[in-house]
Amino acid sequence: MSVSPEVSIIVPVFNAGEKLVRSIESLLNQTLKDIEIIIVNDASTDDSGVVIDRLANDNAKIIPVHLPENKGVHEARLAGLKVSKASWIGFLDADDFARAKMFDGMLSAAESNDVDIVVCGSDRVTPERKVIAPKLRFQRSAKVTSDVFERFCAFDFGTGMLWNKLFKRSVIEPWFDLHFPWRQSINEDLLLNLGCFYNADSVYLLNEQLHEYVLVDSSVTTQMENCWAYVETYRAYALAVTCYKSLGKEAVINIIDMYRTQISWGTYHVESAALLEGYQEQLQEATILLSKENPHALAEIVARPKNMTVNGRLALKSLYISIKNRLKNFF
Repeated sequence: MSVSPEVSIIVPVFNAGEKLVRSIESLLNQTLKDIEIIIVNDASTDDSGVVIDRLANDNAKIIPVHLPENKGVHEARLAGLKVSKASWIGFLDADDFARAKMFDGMLSAAESNDVDIVVCGSDRVTPERKVIAPKLRFQRSAKVTSDVFERFCAFDFGTGMLWNKLFKRSVIEPWFDLHFPWRQSINEDLLLNLGCFYNADSVYLLNEQLHEYVLVDSSVTTQMENCWAYVETYRAYALAVTCYKSLGKEAVINIIDMYRTQISWGTYHVESAALLEGYQEQLQEATILLSKENPHALAEIVARPKNMTVNGRLALKSLYISIKNRLKNFF
């Protein structure tokens, strides 16, 4: 009988090509040896599939998964989760790097502190791995045992990325079938994290920079045009408050507050609803879902958070106007 590895690491891939090799090498060079590396090829149109199979042939730790059609990073991760075997689960993006002690350090912190999730620091780096600046840093290590979900929704643990965390299987496994009615382009990390942090009783914040986030100008996150980011975040909000409405009123209130805060940030500022005219279909799809599954959330998203900036109020005003316009089309 085969023994399960200590940690499963899931790497979703779409058209990463040879660049993938260095990222996977950073996992193969981990000081924690008892790992499995699940590489999910999301129907790449370049040679990524060949690269993945070559890596798997050379190392038994690597498990290749090839999807027959492109489904997006969220569905690719779910496919990886479903073949994972370990009691602890982590993630890495195909163009990022894990420092040598990343998963050893997080697993040690998880076991010695008896927690459900560990969060480590991350540095922004160049593709050559030269450090630019911290992306996320904790001043000191700390165990959190109270108000875990509320603090996650308040962004006390970062902005919701998956790749700097280690999850106990029991907190993430209930969400292995968290499918969405549409393909979500951004915020999909946060959506999965919501379920995990709701299930978690304790979290450990590790003040070590163990992850390297490669800053590439052409990446989705660095090219987010405000209107597009704004609409996609509204769509993510619609998914969050409908997918997790079964968690109860208090949890949904926290989710609503979280998205009200997020949409007030500068990246999402839209000064006029007229600028959203090119996104009518996407806005309407999300609004219809909200109106059917959680109608009060339509009004709640535009309520004013505490300490909101003037630009943030303009953004929410634009959202309110766009929602009213969408509602006219189908009621």
